[in-house]
Amino acid sequence: MSDQKLTINAFVEPNLGSLFHEAGFFRLHAGEGGRYFQWTDGKKSLGTIHFTEVDHGIWRSPARGTFAGYAWERDLSVEQMFAFHDAVEAELVDAGAKRIEILPAPMAHDPVAFANTLYLLRARGFATEVCDLNHTLEVTATPLGERMTYGNRKRLRKAEREGFKAERVGLDQLHAVYDTIAANRAMKGNAVSMRVAQLEEMIALFPDRLVLFGMKDGDSLAASAICLRLSPSVLYVFYWGDRPGYSALSPVVALADTIYAYCQESGIVLLDVGTSTVNLEPNFGLIQFKRGLGFTESLKVRLSKQL
Repeated sequence: MSDQKLTINAFVEPNLGSLFHEAGFFRLHAGEGGRYFQWTDGKKSLGTIHFTEVDHGIWRSPARGTFAGYAWERDLSVEQMFAFHDAVEAELVDAGAKRIEILPAPMAHDPVAFANTLYLLRARGFATEVCDLNHTLEVTATPLGERMTYGNRKRLRKAEREGFKAERVGLDQLHAVYDTIAANRAMKGNAVSMRVAQLEEMIALFPDRLVLFGMKDGDSLAASAICLRLSPSVLYVFYWGDRPGYSALSPVVALADTIYAYCQESGIVLLDVGTSTVNLEPNFGLIQFKRGLGFTESLKVRLSKQL
């Protein structure tokens, strides 16, 4: 293990993990004080994690985004994982950290990586601060319509009979897609977590990683979705929703069917539609809705440590 060393903001190739681990995503949200840690063998990156000071003495991975945490090379030994973490924690302490927060990728993305991360962090004194249910679906050759409930199949056929069809739309439709989602959130008393200008910045940096979908009703959208291609194998539904007045049509069912078909065509093996709980508070209706589309639960956690 003598050849391994910690680098900070060196941005050694290759990129490991997902979009949320990449140097470009880190730079987008880290500001001047972030730390991009890598464990290298002198030639390539073996492990990655980045942190940003989000409040005085509080360092989080990631500053923005639903998860990041550690990304490992497949065959990295557990001993080296521990050595990497210990070196990172020592650097954060030197930087004045009083508290560390880490949000790993959901368990379904990589169960082995999740197990190693959870074990390592608990062994080093981290507590599980947040535990949520996240919904994913393995993409197979079977159409989504055959994997969803009978009731959802009826809704899908009804939308088709009435001439509503979901489709992929171009990135130039971002404002229309965003406005539809914002209207959906406003109807529920919520706001969209990112401004449209921030999404435009992401498109400028990662034009091939954002994928937009919409269901048209004349010149407007009845429903829409903003998805992120986190890696060649994982698509994440960042936002989706229907405009007020369309709930009886259940257009998100048709959106899900179209997004799933896109995954089949694009070689994506895992479709992630996000969490259905907030800080241990279950949204039973949302859980049942996602189950009805064929998705299943796995864990998504946030771990923290007071230093």
